[in-house]
Amino acid sequence: MVGVCRLNTRFKKLIGANYQQIIFVFLAFLAMVLVSYFYVSSIVNEQMFFLGEETMNTIQTAVSASLSEAELSFGNMARALETMLGTKRSNREILEFLVQTNRYFGDKHSPLPDFMKVYGYIGDEFLDGSGWVPPAGYIPTTRPWYIGAVAHKNTIFFSEPYIDAETGGMCISFSKELFDPQGASHGVVAIDLKLNRIVDYVAKQKIANNGYGVLLSDTLRFTSHRNPALLETEMASAGTGYAHLAALIENGKPIAAERFIDSDGTDSVAFFRTIFNGWHIGAVIPRASYYAQVYRLAAVLGILGFALMTALCYILVRTNAEKMRSDEESKSKTSFLAHMSHEMRTPMNAIIGMTGIARRTGDTERIQYCLRKIDDAATHLLGVINDILDMSKIEAGKFELSETDFPFQEMVDQATTVAGFKIEEKKQHLAIRIDDGVPPSIIADRQRLAQVIANLLNNANKFTPEDGNITLRVSAEGAPEDRRTLRIEVADNGIGISPEQRERLFQSFEQADDSISRKYGGTGLGLAISKTIVERMDGKIWVESELGKGARFIFTARVGVGNPEKEIGATPGTPREGTCDTAFAGKHILLAEDVEINREILAAMFDGTGVEIDCAENGRLAVERFIANAERYDMIFMDIHMPEMDGYEATRQIRAQREAIPRAETIPIVAMTANVFKEDIAACLAAGMNDHIGKPIEIDELMAKTRRYLCGGVETTAAP
Repeated sequence: MVGVCRLNTRFKKLIGANYQQIIFVFLAFLAMVLVSYFYVSSIVNEQMFFLGEETMNTIQTAVSASLSEAELSFGNMARALETMLGTKRSNREILEFLVQTNRYFGDKHSPLPDFMKVYGYIGDEFLDGSGWVPPAGYIPTTRPWYIGAVAHKNTIFFSEPYIDAETGGMCISFSKELFDPQGASHGVVAIDLKLNRIVDYVAKQKIANNGYGVLLSDTLRFTSHRNPALLETEMASAGTGYAHLAALIENGKPIAAERFIDSDGTDSVAFFRTIFNGWHIGAVIPRASYYAQVYRLAAVLGILGFALMTALCYILVRTNAEKMRSDEESKSKTSFLAHMSHEMRTPMNAIIGMTGIARRTGDTERIQYCLRKIDDAATHLLGVINDILDMSKIEAGKFELSETDFPFQEMVDQATTVAGFKIEEKKQHLAIRIDDGVPPSIIADRQRLAQVIANLLNNANKFTPEDGNITLRVSAEGAPEDRRTLRIEVADNGIGISPEQRERLFQSFEQADDSISRKYGGTGLGLAISKTIVERMDGKIWVESELGKGARFIFTARVGVGNPEKEIGATPGTPREGTCDTAFAGKHILLAEDVEINREILAAMFDGTGVEIDCAENGRLAVERFIANAERYDMIFMDIHMPEMDGYEATRQIRAQREAIPRAETIPIVAMTANVFKEDIAACLAAGMNDHIGKPIEIDELMAKTRRYLCGGVETTAAP
């Protein structure tokens, strides 16, 4: 009972806070229903008009297309005959042309499927392409097709539709008078066409359930009608309603949604229009069947309207809170985009500017200075891009961790090395303290754990003055067992953070305040990404700070206890590096890379090592060159996105040669690509590659992995 009372109280509060909006919505929907009721007749008429016009457009297009195609073909044939007459061809040659034309149009693949035959009266002789011999007393000049063609001079004459004596179907004749170049008449040519297909199409139109199509000749005789008894009947004699429509057509008045009584007594509306040859097409729609559908639709809309009104009232109760949250997110993202534009354009400005300076100077020291600045700017830009990609994966729900067994001290060295250069530049002092209780080897996502530590160290470096102090402390909580909780703290004596600023630190697209990005730079994504990583490791992250007194960023992470015998310097899942000089004299590498500048960069990196590099501009060429001389190559670097054949398929085809070429199974293939996500690396290994190098290429990583496979003395095996 108490729970019910609480629900009622909450409901009353919600209604009370939004009662004006709820009343407005209710009245608006009520007005909509009333207006719909009073104006339903107008809506029906508009819908009926639209339906009729659409139907008329459909019928007109179909009928006109069919007749126009026949008219075009007939016109071309007539012009061909006039050309023959102009060159004084004999009637025998003209008859042969008509026979060939008759055979062509009579074929089952003819462009005129309704064609019957072609014939003419030329040079005082009746010529029939179908071979028909007219009976005695047949006078061509008295036939409608001849008289009509002469009356229409240079235009094509359409005869009245008629019922063919042989087939019993509706037919029509096209005819045209023929003239030579001097304008002298030489006779008339004609073709007969069946109208069955057009008549059936019009008669079978399904319009608003019981509606149907109508086709009239230019003399207003029914060529197509649902009632077969009306065929060839004059429209005016088909009933009072049709007589009214016939009068309108004869007077040239438009017929659109015209109400009339059909020949069977049905109250209907009609649409008629005239097509290009003077015929008339129409659509007849019974009013009762259409109104019934619309009334049912109105009832359904009324019910849905009240349902939507109820739902909208509920939504309005929550609109204000959602709108405020949306506005805040929009403002944050707008601010983020402004910061991101600055963060990306600043290093790009440095890269472009320093490149221009280096081009214009001949001073070697000046050029080296420019190159150092370009390298710094490019490294910063790569970090910005990596942050954006990480945040995109987080927001898409595709951010995952990959646990491996690795030495903890080695991971810390990796993270501090990343931040160490900037710390040295500001002459800051970094102290690292790792408690004895921290396992020497742990099981976690090495890359992401190092990323969080590096982010916190970079953050401390940014907000700590020159000669400042930064401390990294690591301790382990809980008893030694399979899972331990690491507590990692990065402390500095920098500018500090106020309580208000701390609330915004770990939010996406946020920094402590806008002045931070203007003064110190940064995207505002590092801490948000770090928070996601820590939470995926079953930990939490927080900050302890006061303005002017430095800050302590602390996070915890649940990790597994690894193998204490783990060799420092070995990376799980990769072969041990052998000992080898930096030169690779006598070694041959096949490089599959479609971008010329990337081929130049790799060749420059190996300059002086003694290695020989053969290049293939796409995956197909790489496969061909390997098959042609497999024993020449000691290693393959494979790009992924290439024209003709990508790196995945090229690797699979090379591995598929293992039976014919044993070297195909053991040759090291290393992906060299800008696809650097975990799933991208997994796809490379699944395709049969041994390793992966991400672009932009780090020369130390390139040399280390080249040395591993060329000089390590390790037998490599392709992934299954």
